[in-house]
Formats: sequence, C-alpha cells, structure tokens
Amino acid sequence: MKRKIDLLKAMNTFVMVAEKGSFSEVARELNIVTSAISRQVSDIESHYDCQLLYRTTRSMHLTAEGVFYIERFKDIVSRIDELDNIAHERQQKIAGNIRISAPLGSSELGVLESTSEFVKQHPDVKVSWMFVNRFVNMVEEGIDLSIRVGELPDSNLIARKYSTVNVHFVASPQYLKQFGEPAHPNELINHQCILDSSNRLPGRWRYMENDKEQLVAVSAFIEANDGEVTARLAADGHGIALLPTFLMQSYLDKGQLVPVLKAFEFKPSPVSLIFPANKLANSTLKALINYLLENKK
Repeated sequence: MKRKIDLLKAMNTFVMVAEKGSFSEVARELNIVTSAISRQVSDIESHYDCQLLYRTTRSMHLTAEGVFYIERFKDIVSRIDELDNIAHERQQKIAGNIRISAPLGSSELGVLESTSEFVKQHPDVKVSWMFVNRFVNMVEEGIDLSIRVGELPDSNLIARKYSTVNVHFVASPQYLKQFGEPAHPNELINHQCILDSSNRLPGRWRYMENDKEQLVAVSAFIEANDGEVTARLAADGHGIALLPTFLMQSYLDKGQLVPVLKAFEFKPSPVSLIFPANKLANSTLKALINYLLENKK
C-alpha cells in the first residue's frame, strides 16, 4: 500500500527542483532540510511509478517521463494559484447584498444618506432597507446591520457607537396656550399625553432629576405605533409627546413644536450600529460599517 502523500505539495516541489536544478537551493528557499525535498521528489516518482529526474553527484536533468509530467504539473500548480487569487479577490471585493433594519423616521440620522453614497461608490452592492418600530431578531430575520437608538441590552451582538440623539418633551404652542405648561413630570398625569406605542415601555417616560434617572407613568390620550405620526399629532395640538429629535426636527424648526420640561431632559441617547459576530468575515459589511463611522453626518 502506497504511503499517502501531499500530491500538490510534491508537484510544486518537483517543479521548483527542475527549474532551479538544485535540491539544496530549493531547500534553502522553502526553509526545510534537503532530505525533505529529496523525499518529496521520490514520493511523486513513486506515485506515478516512473523516474522523473536523472540525478548524479554533478548534475540532474529531466527524463522523458519528467518532460511529459512537468508541463502538466506546472499547469495544475498554476490553476491552483489562480484559484487562490480569485478566492482572495472575491473576499476583498466590495459586492453583494446587505440587509439593514432601522427605526421608522430614522433617515434623519444620516445613515441612509451615507449608505446611499457608499452604494454609488460600490455599484455591485445592493442594500435592502427594513424600517420598523419593533425589536428585530437579526439572526432569524437575516439582517446584516441594524441601527438602534437607546441603551442596548447585553447580547452576543457587536455594537459600534454611531452618534447620539436628544429626546425632548414637546407640545405645540396652541396646546400650551390652552392647557398650560407642566412644571414637573409628575404633572403629566393632568395633561393629554401622546404615546408612541412602538416603544417597549410607551407608558413609562424617563426624566432626570438631581442627576438621577426617574420614571413617570403616563396615560395615553392618543396612541400611535409610529413616532412620525406621534410627532404630527403633537404638532397638531393634541397633547404632549416624548420623542427623539430626528422624528420631529422639522416641526421644531418651524416652531410647530416647542420643548417643555427642559430641566428634566435626560442625557442624549446613543445611536448604535449592531451586527452579529459571525458577520465580521463579510468584507462588504465591514467596508460599509467603516464608511458609516468615518462619514458621520
């Protein structure tokens, strides 16, 4: 029974010996002992049951069988090298499909704009966006990258901080003129509150007092499962809302909404780029994440 050998390795060694005409020179180049080189040549001769080299103390040259086989060995080694190069290029090429989830209305955060610019630079990349106001199981739903606002629970997902957003208590000037402005979050129980039910705890609003985070329970005068709709209802004068700025910036700019309870605003909330650990091998996703972090709006 023939001893199992690394045939490709032996082919490559034989080609090098034939080209350099020296066992010792190949041994130095590969940083192994000369006897190992001789053994690999003997192995391939044994495998094909023929003599490939004439060897004397002074010289060596190919036999007729050696001439026949070496060109075929070179072709095989060349094809393997070419395949390795193709595989490396495919791994490095910025191409493929990326699925991204983000909160409704989050286009103002700048991620959508930056991703659009990235795709223009890499036209072989296709992005599928999913805008939803619910918890997304990235693994089960096949999401490569998720944009999340707020403190993150411990998980096996990897997070990269992208930016922060401010969250304000807001109301329209008309509402405040009619119902007055609360002086403390506890007074919200006497006001019409508009709740974004897409949040995990829509009826428990956070605020800061004496450098500590507090919670106040509020009842819904109106409830909507969309932050942009909540902002629109507040701008229309229906009550007080607690919303991140990216959902209502246009209303703030036009004076249709104004902040209230400013002394009780909590610290800016983080915006994070989230992705599963096994996605780190995806060169396209890595390139996109790096681009987003380097080109924050």
